[in-house]
Amino acid sequence: MAYRLILTLLFCLCSACAAAGYDATPKRPVELTGHWVLDAAASDDPEAMLAQRQAEEREKFERWRRRVEESRPPGMPPPIDAEAPPPDTNRRRGLRPWQKQRQENLRRMLAVSPTLEIKQIAPTRFEVTSEVESRQVEAGSHTQVSMPEGQIADSRVGWDGDWFVIDRRVRRGPRAVEKFRIVRKTGQLEYYMAWSGDGELAGMKIRRFYDRRTEAPPEPNPDSGPHL
Repeated sequence: MAYRLILTLLFCLCSACAAAGYDATPKRPVELTGHWVLDAAASDDPEAMLAQRQAEEREKFERWRRRVEESRPPGMPPPIDAEAPPPDTNRRRGLRPWQKQRQENLRRMLAVSPTLEIKQIAPTRFEVTSEVESRQVEAGSHTQVSMPEGQIADSRVGWDGDWFVIDRRVRRGPRAVEKFRIVRKTGQLEYYMAWSGDGELAGMKIRRFYDRRTEAPPEPNPDSGPHL
């Protein structure tokens, strides 16, 4: 009986910690705001990583197709593919309109951008703008938001130590965790993204570094947002 009581108390404690989410303010001052430019040499290349993954998926699909063809009895018509292969990224063949739109959406999901602008528009509210989107987030919040592919995600935003975290999770679907922090030794902005769960990008982990820009930034793209 005592063992069950202990387990129940531990479960309640874990549930309470999970529900608490992230902090509304950092434990010590962190200055994320500013105009940031990608340090490509020190950063992962998400487009190259995506292209490699899609090439591997296409190769798996082609191997499956060959096995099906080899096992098909003579005279039987070829089966209708249950699932289309991944988009062909070969530039010589080009992309169909729906494939091009899909690739652009994946770039947005991976936050592919050589620049970032972070504004603190309220004590706990930030606006993050890149070349692919603009959004406002509230530190310490727990809300529901729309993912780039249309799913409704449970969103938790706030501080975890020196990291500013945007954590979006779709029930029985994908999860995207983004983290921002200032590297003490270099003063760079470090950006980390990890996808998990059930989704095309699951398993991808990307780390990028941005330098603070001193000159005036370009005018923002009105088509990029804002998005919550």
